[in-house]
Amino acid sequence: MRIILGPKPKPSSGILKMFDWVYGVSLFHVGLVIGSIIAFLFIIINHFYLKKSFATNANRSLIRLLVILILALIVGTTHYICEEVIDII
Repeated sequence: MRIILGPKPKPSSGILKMFDWVYGVSLFHVGLVIGSIIAFLFIIINHFYLKKSFATNANRSLIRLLVILILALIVGTTHYICEEVIDII
């Protein structure tokens, strides 16, 4: 989310100082939603597919790590396309 929002802005002065919290709240809110989507998808895939398919595989932790990284990449790319390219969000 820091890639999309950019670096934390310098603190404002005067009356605009009351809006300095917006960056942190938006980072937390969007990160929470996207993280929840990734976690939900991973739990579903892990429960219905990975647990049964790789029960005896020695590299099952590595496979789960790759799955969660691929899910994060897919969800992050989809979010970026919907927000920046198509301008739906």
